[in-house]
Amino acid sequence: MHTQRELTPTLIGTGTLTSLRDMVRAMETVETFEYQYAVDGAPISEGKATLVKIMADPDSSTLLVNGCLFLNVASFRYLDFATAEDGTTRIELTGDGLRLTLEPLDEPDLREGRPVIRLMDEIAFDPQSYVTLDDDEDED
Repeated sequence: MHTQRELTPTLIGTGTLTSLRDMVRAMETVETFEYQYAVDGAPISEGKATLVKIMADPDSSTLLVNGCLFLNVASFRYLDFATAEDGTTRIELTGDGLRLTLEPLDEPDLREGRPVIRLMDEIAFDPQSYVTLDDDEDED
C-alpha cells in the first residue's frame, strides 16, 4: 500500500516559521530595514540597519553593531511575517523574552559598500536531517 507523504505548509503574505531553513529563506528577502528590539516587552533599541550575514549556527550570536546585522536565526524560536495592504512587510523574530521587529526598506544608499552574505552552515542544514527516503518501508 502506498502512503501519501505529508505536505509542507504554503504561506503567502503572512505566516509563522519555526524551521531554521524557512527562517533563513524569509530573511534572504531583506537588505536594509528599520528595527525595534525589545526585551520582556520593554523597548531597548531602534534604528536603521543593513543585513550583512544570515546564519543558523548553534555557537554564534546575533549581533547588530555599527548599523550591520549579523543574524543567527538559531537565536530565535520563531519568525512571524505579515504583509500590509500597502504591500509593506513586517518581520518579527521572537526568542525567550525578546523580540526583534524588522520593517524592510528600499534604500540603496544604506546598503552601499556593505556586501550581503547569505550563509547556511553545512552542519545546521545537513540534508540527511531534512530528507528521508524510506523505500524499504513502502514495500509492505
